[in-house]
Amino acid sequence: MKAMTFWVKPKSSVEALPEARDLVEDLLGIFLEYFPEYEGCLGFSQSPRRPRYLFLYMEGPCGGLLPSAAAFLKELLETAFPQAEVRVYGKPWA
Repeated sequence: MKAMTFWVKPKSSVEALPEARDLVEDLLGIFLEYFPEYEGCLGFSQSPRRPRYLFLYMEGPCGGLLPSAAAFLKELLETAFPQAEVRVYGKPWA
């Protein structure tokens, strides 16, 4: 599977994620040090209302993250948001 979207959501229905823009920009910087071929391929958004879901997604002409890159990014997100669940959605190999 090629990873297309990462959904970060609180594990508890009563909690909310913190404002994540600065943290996600730092995480993407780390990710791109290891996987520079994905420069310009990842965007993100966070819902403004509770529980403030966070989405990282493929944008532009990129066809998805390969398994090693997806696993690395998922690990970064799980470390940065220990109070959250990280789900990865993708598409089959073409």
